[in-house]
Amino acid sequence: MTDALAQEVADFGIKVTLVEPGGFATDWSGASAVIADAHPAYAALHENMAARRAQVVLPEPVGFKSAILTLVDAEEPPLRVFFGEGPTQMAPQVYQQRLSEWAQWAHVSKAAEGK
Repeated sequence: MTDALAQEVADFGIKVTLVEPGGFATDWSGASAVIADAHPAYAALHENMAARRAQVVLPEPVGFKSAILTLVDAEEPPLRVFFGEGPTQMAPQVYQQRLSEWAQWAHVSKAAEGK
């Protein structure tokens, strides 16, 4: 959607940037959150997620105001920007997987185009 929006508004001189943040030490899922009753079918997933969270020390969300303002003031801002280590570490693997999957299914795309 970000790519499409960026293309649609480019002729108006509007720049679009998708900020892709990693995890940060906030109260996002703490006392301020409204949490539904847990469904037993998800118990193993919740346990796995809690175990992963226990292994990670999340950074404080400090300094990102100035980073956002830098993006806003940029003559040619990026279409996407990562904040934090998590996305930066995950992105290469995720994009490689996408490229591999697209290549695997390219024959279907070409068939749809009548090639």
